[in-house]
Amino acid sequence: MRIAIPIWEDKVSPVFDSASRLLVIDLENMQELSRLVYPIEEDLPCKCRKIRSLCPDVIICGAISHLLSSMLNSMGIDVIPQVSGRTEEVLEAYLEGDIFDSRFLMPGCRRKGYGRPGRGTNIRKSKKSINEEEIQ
Repeated sequence: MRIAIPIWEDKVSPVFDSASRLLVIDLENMQELSRLVYPIEEDLPCKCRKIRSLCPDVIICGAISHLLSSMLNSMGIDVIPQVSGRTEEVLEAYLEGDIFDSRFLMPGCRRKGYGRPGRGTNIRKSKKSINEEEIQ
């Protein structure tokens, strides 16, 4: 499994659309195998191409535009939005199935429609699909 988290300093980047770095963690049996930080561009088509090349299964992020979220969902990537906190704490919460705890919720946000799925549960909601040609 591969998890990606846009980062700013040692925290989840508050706005994914303008994030410039992406932490990618490879896991096997919920144990970390490796982690690397990749630069990502602000231009959405370039950002999507880079993310697609990294093949994450899930992205944990702060605020994200509907357009970028839809583009990532159309690539088969699960997006867990509205997350804030220190990167290590957020990653640990995800691995323990506690990512939906209110302490990781961005200030002023509510998790409408996301419920509390368990670890490994597909949380992607049906959204308008974006044609892959739009990101090339």
